[in-house]
Amino acid sequence: RIQQPESRISQYFQWSSLQQLSWISKFYATIGSNQQINYSTIQLILGVFVHLIFVFTGLLCWLFLLGFAVASYFEKEKRASAIALIIATVYGGAWFLTGHVYPAATIYITITFWLLLVASLGLLSWPFGKPAPLEINPSSTERYDERHVIFGRMELEPGMPQYEKYYSELNPQVKGFDDHVRTMPKLGELGGEYSHELDSPYFDAIFEFIANYNHLADPGSPDAEPIGLSTEEATRRVKGFAKHLGALDVRVTRLKDYHVYSHAGRRLHNWGEKNNVHHTHAIVFSSEMDHEMLHSTPRAPAATESAVQYMHLANIGIALAMYLSKLGYSARAHIDGNYQVLATAVAHDAGIGELGRLGLIMTPTHGPRVRLAVVTTDLDLNEDSPVNFGVQHFCEICKKCADNCPSKSIETGGKKEVRGVVKWQSNMETCYKFWRTAGTDCAICMAVCPYSKPDTFYHNIIRFLCTRNPISRHIALFMDDLFYSRLPRHTEKPDWFAKQ
Repeated sequence: RIQQPESRISQYFQWSSLQQLSWISKFYATIGSNQQINYSTIQLILGVFVHLIFVFTGLLCWLFLLGFAVASYFEKEKRASAIALIIATVYGGAWFLTGHVYPAATIYITITFWLLLVASLGLLSWPFGKPAPLEINPSSTERYDERHVIFGRMELEPGMPQYEKYYSELNPQVKGFDDHVRTMPKLGELGGEYSHELDSPYFDAIFEFIANYNHLADPGSPDAEPIGLSTEEATRRVKGFAKHLGALDVRVTRLKDYHVYSHAGRRLHNWGEKNNVHHTHAIVFSSEMDHEMLHSTPRAPAATESAVQYMHLANIGIALAMYLSKLGYSARAHIDGNYQVLATAVAHDAGIGELGRLGLIMTPTHGPRVRLAVVTTDLDLNEDSPVNFGVQHFCEICKKCADNCPSKSIETGGKKEVRGVVKWQSNMETCYKFWRTAGTDCAICMAVCPYSKPDTFYHNIIRFLCTRNPISRHIALFMDDLFYSRLPRHTEKPDWFAKQ
């Protein structure tokens, strides 16, 4: 038997527990019986429209929350996924129960909800309170001596002439500390808290591999005359080639004096020599660290991932420098263990990111979850500009990296001027000492940073809002604390690492 329109609609709403909205049934019955549309019919049409908007609004928001819960689950963020699922369940139940119990109020609920949503998004995305950029006083900048870098100092051993010169003339106050650290197990050696006879050789082998070919960073003087290139074409080719080789981002800046180390200090064969870099431009490029590997910090997988990205960057840098040399231009790569420039300073001025509290470059899409390398050249290139997307303010209010630093090496207070740059100054000595204690390089500060989240839809919404105003950044930090807590999340090791 063919049912009449009104009875079919009524059965549907009985099934969906919304039978109180019988005026929708009457609307369909009116249309089905071809009665003349009058004022009452218009009211019914508006009622149906309002009801559909109410259902659509609730369903849209519920799906948004559910999508975040699912995305967090696949990111292995159990806390975020559980909280989002609870909120989605409570919200969905409350929304549709309200429509069921108070059907006449759905129009007011819907209008109020959309007004609040539009007003909130308008406030959060309104560009006001422009964040202050990193403060650099050009007249106070100066070169930094690489001999003071802790990695170079650890290459020195008693009895070496470099050892005697450094601790007697250059920096005698750190001798006691450095000698104590030398008695501790080296990175990768057994004896560290997280060292393992099968795991530690992963990153140790990679760094040794890089050391064996980083002399290729300088291809020497070009044999041919320079090929004429416009700055536009040269820039397009350089950036395109570097990205094809695997770079995440590539930027260019004019090489400044304070970008260059004053003296070599990492390798013994040229220790103490003055650096004379006559290039005009610096090409800086980044490589992304895997999100899951990073969250194993401070265990061996995170150190291995760091080594892998430095290896990738070394390959890119050497290939790019050789390419420029073949075009007839002088070029040099600055890669792990063989730098003449400060990659962080170059990256900031080129616009790769901003300098954060933890002393690393914070990129717009991956936060500090990147590694860097540089190629300097005398090829004329189009220069990029520094970026300012709110990092200075966010780092000022966040402090997660400092709170979670196991060696308390990250500044918890305010900034201070260091060689013309007003920044938070980390303690590299205590940081490195923890490395030797752990037996790996620590990256807890990178892992816990809110900007280190994956480059995905939900996280990019927050990244965008953080660029707009201080209110958005405060709310973003609150939400990050709520969904992810203020503590680092440690993942399981990949199955090709030891389980203990």
